[in-house]
Amino acid sequence: MRTFVAVLFLTAFGPTLAAEEPAMPEAGKPLQGCWQSEQHETYYILFEPARVRILAEGRLSVFGVKYEPGKAVLKNSGQKVDLPYELKDGKLKVKGETEEVFKKIEKAPEALELKPWSLAEPKPLSLARVKALQEDFAEREKEDQAVRTDPKRAGEMQKVDGENTAYLKKLVSESGWIDVDRFGAAASNTAFLLVQHSGDLPLMLAALPPIEKDVKAGKLDGQPYALLYDRLQVYQGRKQRFGTQIGQDKDGAPAVLPLEDRAKVEQFRKEIGLFPLTQYLATFRQMSGGKEVKFMADED
Repeated sequence: MRTFVAVLFLTAFGPTLAAEEPAMPEAGKPLQGCWQSEQHETYYILFEPARVRILAEGRLSVFGVKYEPGKAVLKNSGQKVDLPYELKDGKLKVKGETEEVFKKIEKAPEALELKPWSLAEPKPLSLARVKALQEDFAEREKEDQAVRTDPKRAGEMQKVDGENTAYLKKLVSESGWIDVDRFGAAASNTAFLLVQHSGDLPLMLAALPPIEKDVKAGKLDGQPYALLYDRLQVYQGRKQRFGTQIGQDKDGAPAVLPLEDRAKVEQFRKEIGLFPLTQYLATFRQMSGGKEVKFMADED
């Protein structure tokens, strides 16, 4: 039960998507608050009205949630996971792959807060330094794609992604985001790719605003922004806006994960210069051997 991976969300062009926090449902009230594992002291679960945050082995995950008597149903990336539990004598027993016992704590640790990674202020770099970084990004993109396209190297993916994430976090902490003005569109797009594959919440949160800035200025196309924005949404059980995230329905068929507004999705895509979703799905269908792509209903 300690291997969840998830994310957070930010704003899109136009109004913010942040909503007023709802009241805790009756079925969730006994769980509300932060719990710490008695077996693993760095393992925490924070139950909130509309989401659950889990911190395990230093990694933060976020889920949409539906509370039912005796269990919480966690939602992430179009998938649902039942979290059965038992409350007895002030202890919370979570029945996952193994039983974990938690105690209630008054204050959630700071690591459960959803904060963007700290980016340095952009500063001028020498031409030699920029060229070296551009070459480095080109090599890292080759590796990123190789472990995803060569079946023989699939087992290296986690290692490559981890190295790329650590490299990028260190670099942006020193030099700021990999923007188009200083690094060029190719390096900026590669930086987005590494972020998209990182699964690192703080880094993904930090990257979205500067990517949005370059898209608004016409220096990047809208695809990186839409992909990262939607991924941040679905990773916490929310609905995506631009239709970029495709998963599987309950029958295993490819499906567009739930949309914020299906009737307006083409409008949203047009506003940031994206080609129509119908074209995007036709390309995906061709790449997946002709399988029809469905639209996932909220209840799937």
